[in-house]
Amino acid sequence: MKRTWGFLVFGLLFSVTACSITITLPGRSPSPAPYGTTVPSTPLPASPALVLDACPFLAVAEVARLTGISGEIKPLEQSAHVGGPVEKRYGCLYENAVQPAGLAPHLQIVIPLKPDSTSVAFVDETAKASCREPFTVIGGVGDKTMYCESGKDPAKAVLLVGKLSRGEVRLAVLDIVKARPDAYERIAKLLARRL
Repeated sequence: MKRTWGFLVFGLLFSVTACSITITLPGRSPSPAPYGTTVPSTPLPASPALVLDACPFLAVAEVARLTGISGEIKPLEQSAHVGGPVEKRYGCLYENAVQPAGLAPHLQIVIPLKPDSTSVAFVDETAKASCREPFTVIGGVGDKTMYCESGKDPAKAVLLVGKLSRGEVRLAVLDIVKARPDAYERIAKLLARRL
């Protein structure tokens, strides 16, 4: 009996100690971002001067409405690819308990570094590389917006929104499980405003 109480006390102390440990990870950018870069409860109101992350472009509640997922969605900022000669790329994976990681919504904000890039051409190039034809164009949103079936997974769609903003071409690429066309248009309008 004494031994059982000893194990119980030890287990309780271990649990309390484990729950009180705090781990702080360093941020990836030394200077503060011009907008919040943590879990976005409210999205960007308009396009930021500098793009440093992807998650603030689409709030969790908006992803939930688009996908119909009512469970907890956790946005995870992906490692940025900013050192290459072709483009800057930022990503956000919207993990949730309902979908496997491969089907979770994934947003990328891409900024080409080629001086002769246009938003229309960049949308077309990305669509050809990422999609199966046919492409469906959404008129009046950004400089060019379209959606299509993913070239990698027929269960997913790719939404592309291109816009010239603050002197640079910006492209939002959202990989998501297929939804209704009106849902793509709603989310495209939000992304175009925020690019």
